[in-house]
Amino acid sequence: MVTVEIILPLAIADTYTYSVPDAMACPEAGMRVLVPLGKKTITGLVYRLNPENSAATVNSSYKIRDIIEVLDSSPIVLPSQLELWRWIAEYYLCTLGEVMTAALPARLLDNDYTARTEVYISLHPRFRDVEELQGVFNSLRRAPKQKKLLEYYLELSDAFAGPPHPIEQRILVEHSGESTAVLRTLIEKQILVASHEVVSRIPSYDSAIEPAHPLMPQQLRAVGEIEAAFANQKVCLLHGVTSSGKTEVYIHLIEQMLSEGKQVLYLVPEIALTTQLTDRLKKVFGNRLGVYHSRFSDMERVEIYKDLLSTGAAKVILSARSGVFLPFSRLGLVIVDEEHDGSYKQQDPAPRYHARSVALMIAKSAQAHVLLGTATPSIETYYNAQTGKYSLVEMSERYAGLQLPRISIIDLQRQYHRREMYEHFADPLVDKIREQLSAGKQIIIFQNRRGYTPYISCRKCGYVPKCCNCDVSLTYHKHTRSLVCHYCGYTIAAPNDCPNCHGAWRDNGIGTEKIEDEVQRLFPEARIARMDLDTTRNKNSHQRIINAFAQHEVDILIGTQMVTKGLHFSEVSLVAVLNADSMMQSPDFRSYEQSYQLLEQVAGRAGRSGSQGEVVVQTFHPDHALFGYLQNHDYAGLYREQLRERKMFRFPPFYRLIVITLKHRDNVRLDNAARELHGLLNTAFGTRCSAVIVPPISRVQNMYIKTIRLRIEANASFAQAKRIVMQSIRYVQTLANCKGTIIQPDVDPM
Repeated sequence: MVTVEIILPLAIADTYTYSVPDAMACPEAGMRVLVPLGKKTITGLVYRLNPENSAATVNSSYKIRDIIEVLDSSPIVLPSQLELWRWIAEYYLCTLGEVMTAALPARLLDNDYTARTEVYISLHPRFRDVEELQGVFNSLRRAPKQKKLLEYYLELSDAFAGPPHPIEQRILVEHSGESTAVLRTLIEKQILVASHEVVSRIPSYDSAIEPAHPLMPQQLRAVGEIEAAFANQKVCLLHGVTSSGKTEVYIHLIEQMLSEGKQVLYLVPEIALTTQLTDRLKKVFGNRLGVYHSRFSDMERVEIYKDLLSTGAAKVILSARSGVFLPFSRLGLVIVDEEHDGSYKQQDPAPRYHARSVALMIAKSAQAHVLLGTATPSIETYYNAQTGKYSLVEMSERYAGLQLPRISIIDLQRQYHRREMYEHFADPLVDKIREQLSAGKQIIIFQNRRGYTPYISCRKCGYVPKCCNCDVSLTYHKHTRSLVCHYCGYTIAAPNDCPNCHGAWRDNGIGTEKIEDEVQRLFPEARIARMDLDTTRNKNSHQRIINAFAQHEVDILIGTQMVTKGLHFSEVSLVAVLNADSMMQSPDFRSYEQSYQLLEQVAGRAGRSGSQGEVVVQTFHPDHALFGYLQNHDYAGLYREQLRERKMFRFPPFYRLIVITLKHRDNVRLDNAARELHGLLNTAFGTRCSAVIVPPISRVQNMYIKTIRLRIEANASFAQAKRIVMQSIRYVQTLANCKGTIIQPDVDPM
């Protein structure tokens, strides 16, 4: 009896063993199969074949069930992908089933992908002779609508310039102005023929291909240094200031890879970044460019996946983090643009992987190169470059000699004291915005919180509406007159007054909606757009907003982090940061690093052509060292300071982190589990193990939360540490007084 190990798309620790019926051809690793699970049927993936008469077959204490059906004629997951899945499961302490769910488009998992078909209309072959066709027209003299539609078909299909080609029925009906009933009559008369043809859901690029832009001297030098670096090391960090022209460097390196028949994976952290990049890359690479991200429908993602799998063609894939799971067979280069960005880290659900780390692994497996690009490297990446683990290439000047933006700091404490504020805008900032609007320039206003106000409170009794599922206040959204929990989505209509005492509401803090209202009052003549999660939920909403701003249909763009990263707008002369302090107040060891990165990145949107741009930062702490680094664009200074602190307080890159989150609806059982797990970990790790931590938000979706943090020296065995962690977790989950506790390890948390 032949048995196979099957991965099921479930959070179960092991694979399941099934037997292959004698009448069934034995499936290969990487093929999908239908298998029974309890009373259900589920789609699984063959992980490996067991040798005949193996222990799994002979000594099994349970009845091994048969595979029901093999769904694929060839593997849809390559051996290199299966090896990557195994590494992710081991490194990030999750199951193969969880990796499978993240890696494959949903329509492949539930086996209900259907190809898209369109009805095409063609001329019946017997009427392709001109004389016979004339006879048809004579027969239609008393049917003018049918005659008109036939004439229109022939006009579209170039019938007299060569053999008529099929026309999509939808186009024929729309442009002829005739009804489908008229068309059906022509088909019934066997003058026209209807056929169903499979068509791609991915639109093709039909415009002319343009050559890449010529490189400036700094870019040429960078390309040469990167190629030289790749001769010695597989990984290179390109540290280039904002607007230094890194994208054109990427394009020239991609061209080289494609000319060698290699594939390229181009990762970006945010879907918003794909909009402008797609337009730029399509002009150079045409249909050799594929785009893959979560805003595509499941059907579209399957088509991109299958196209890459079946053709193995030299192709460049532009993608957010999920692109690391695609089936590359000839990968030559992985570009991780804005490598510092926290969006590369998957938070929930598992696998909690970091796309940058996974990119390094797939490149290592394929013997490919990795280029990490950013103006503000993560501390860990820059440390690896400084210590020789990665090569380092730097671009310290902006493209075409443009100056880096000037940074102005406004002291909010002083402005409020002198009453030189209009709501949340200091008077000097208002003057600068007016000046730039008068000059026909554009402005970006950055506020890193969506909604109208983070919470509302009663002016009389202080009551604050809170989520019934989470220990957080509800965010007020004025546009929908609703109170929303940004953790679980719980939503209620905003009450007119306090339900306790009928007092009036007070706004507390500002979100992008409120800023939009204030800007409209301050500058009624300006055209304003807002880009945040609330305005970009639909598939093409990012693109519409970005295109409108790029075409100067919008004067002022208000947004969250979406507006800070990698976007190019030539007419932006001023960027305003309304509340820089809120970013630095996060209780996280990365808060200063991330604040600098955000501020430097958003500053980089200003002055990307023509005169020097300006960035105005409002803060209550103008003397903070961070703003000194920012004004001087001094990343190296920030890096040195952060490295000293990281070493002192035992953080990366000197230590590796594992954060273990425990959740339960019953706080008593949660306390039991946390106490038991902490006891085991404290015994094994000593001072490397923190106390049990109650996070600031200690209940989400009716689950109480506690965490434990482990710090493991960089030179210690991280694999051994993770084995101890998993053994401890599994033991605690067997204890009766801890039953039902969800325990989630997060390796290398952000």
